[in-house]
Amino acid sequence: MTVIVPGMRSNNSTSMDIDQLRGWAAFMDRAMIVSLAAVVTAVMALGASTWLSFKFGSAVRAHEHALIDEYKAKESHSAQSTQDAVTARDHAVALEKEVSAARERATALEQEISKGQGRATALEQELSAARERAATLEREASSARERAGAFEQAAREANERAARAIRDGAAAGEKALAEEKTQAPQIDAAEIQQRLANLGKLVREAATRPAEPVQGGASEAPSQVPAPGPSGPAVAAREAQTSPVVAQLQKYAGTKAAVFVIQPVADGQAAGSAISAYLDEAGWMPGTWTWTGVAGIVGVVVLVKDGSDASTSEAASTLVETLRSAGFNATKGDWPANWSRFRGMLDGPQTPGPTDAAIRIVIGAKPR
Repeated sequence: MTVIVPGMRSNNSTSMDIDQLRGWAAFMDRAMIVSLAAVVTAVMALGASTWLSFKFGSAVRAHEHALIDEYKAKESHSAQSTQDAVTARDHAVALEKEVSAARERATALEQEISKGQGRATALEQELSAARERAATLEREASSARERAGAFEQAAREANERAARAIRDGAAAGEKALAEEKTQAPQIDAAEIQQRLANLGKLVREAATRPAEPVQGGASEAPSQVPAPGPSGPAVAAREAQTSPVVAQLQKYAGTKAAVFVIQPVADGQAAGSAISAYLDEAGWMPGTWTWTGVAGIVGVVVLVKDGSDASTSEAASTLVETLRSAGFNATKGDWPANWSRFRGMLDGPQTPGPTDAAIRIVIGAKPR
């Protein structure tokens, strides 16, 4: 194949001269320029395509990030909504529990109110019965006073009759002696002894004769003859019996004590009155309250407030021993809660309060 380059001269197909070489060099230069232009064009096209691809990729990535952020926001909102729904459901359950607890408390309060009304009715009945007993006791006391006055008058009259009989007997004895002196030859010793025996019998009958009904003057000279009523040997025996108890408690005179009598307890009021009487006579300062709404306490329990001084604890211990010596089933215990708090209801004086004293004496049921 023979290539003919313009401007070149060919004398031989196999031989080349300088002109041919120059022609080839010019051709190659032009080819190089064309290739360079093609390369530059390709590089520019590649740069443009790379820049466009980078911009498109950035836009795609930005769009993807926006979509991901939007999905995350929706997912977070959905989770928050779910959490809010769970919280609302828990709150509704808690409200239902509170409503149920409130209903139970309302039921318990209704039961307490019903029990309180029952206790109030029972207390009213006990108060009415106590008033009736008090009226009966007043009538019995009035009758006893009248009988005591009658006994006093009868005793005075009996004493006067005995004194008259003694004076009459002495006068009769003197008269009999005088008659014996004047009539000694006619009366023997046996007759004299018989007369003296008859005289002594008359004196004894006058002294032991039963009192006649009194019509008036029962209130005259009441202090001349002791009355045979409660102020006689029975009172002396009672005073002799309570004296050791009072003597042991007088060492702690001035001590404050609160007496709680649990109701309804048989003989509880009588035991409380007896213990209060002991404390009053010993110089203590007791206060008595009726305690309702509690149960399970047996005997007499003496309680001491926490933090009390040694003298108060010693007074409580002495009180327990003294009550035991007096026949009470007394023990010393501890208050199971705050001193100013108690169950049930107390009925008694407002001043001093039931929680002011450092010693409490709780009177419960008798041990079986």
